[in-house]
Amino acid sequence: MLYADGLSALLWAISIFLGFGLMALADDTPCTLHHEGNYYNLNSLKASQDYEFKTPGGHSFYLNVCRRVTTEPWSTGLPDNVDIAGLVRKDHHDFVVGLVNTTLEMRDPGLMLHLSNGSPCPGENNLYGSSSIIFLCDASVYGAGKPVVISQFPEDDNQACQYTVEWRTHFACPTGERGLISGLIVFLVITVMIILMLLIVSSTLYSRFVLKKRGFDQLAQFSKIHVLKLTEFCMELLRSAVDNVRSSTNRWARSTGDLNPASHQWSSRDEEQAMMAADPLEDDHDQELQDTTMWGNDTAGGPQGAEFLGTIRS
Repeated sequence: MLYADGLSALLWAISIFLGFGLMALADDTPCTLHHEGNYYNLNSLKASQDYEFKTPGGHSFYLNVCRRVTTEPWSTGLPDNVDIAGLVRKDHHDFVVGLVNTTLEMRDPGLMLHLSNGSPCPGENNLYGSSSIIFLCDASVYGAGKPVVISQFPEDDNQACQYTVEWRTHFACPTGERGLISGLIVFLVITVMIILMLLIVSSTLYSRFVLKKRGFDQLAQFSKIHVLKLTEFCMELLRSAVDNVRSSTNRWARSTGDLNPASHQWSSRDEEQAMMAADPLEDDHDQELQDTTMWGNDTAGGPQGAEFLGTIRS
């Protein structure tokens, strides 16, 4: 029975784990695109050092793909914490041509990555730097290739605000996508390895600290009897932990049962009993009053008592 419960719990855990894995595999990876049965992936163009090339006016253009530039920007007119995808180093400041974008589009004649929300354009209100990076499939280009500025607007280098960059590279060509089946197989292999590692560790600890084995005898065992005993022990350990938590919760609930939940103070009845028990002077006072009353009744019953009381009234 314990073995069945443990196996059922293990199967549920594996099912949930696989469900999350399939959801992760179903999501599109950044900087990838499915289009007309083809798969495109530009993540290989991510670089630890920015791609540097020149504008028509000779200014340095720094660009990276699907990540922020590594070049330190200065005087961009933007907050310091934004992810800058590219910038042009002009004479007196850096002009940002757009922020990081990981969504690819298929446009004629190839893949396009649009960058926007860059630096404020010179002399323009509510207009900000932007750029369009066009990736062309060219299997003859070895390596990453080199981007080239093919147009800018305005044409004046110091006033330019919008750029069009062409990038010929074999990384823009369709590639084979890792299918769902192959991804699932990889995920299952990793899951089995994790379960096997947990089994080895738990079996070794069980043999050493519960069965008191030493040397090579304490190493993990995979026999059916050993696995059954290990499963039963783990289930009992889990139940014991749950029972301890429940008992602690019940003790805490009982200890706070007489508390007023609104004010976290003792109730009026318990408070009155506690005050009476803690005040011995009040008990002595009540006893004196009782003795005086009994004595007054005795004296008032006879002539002498009446004369005594009359004398007191006078």
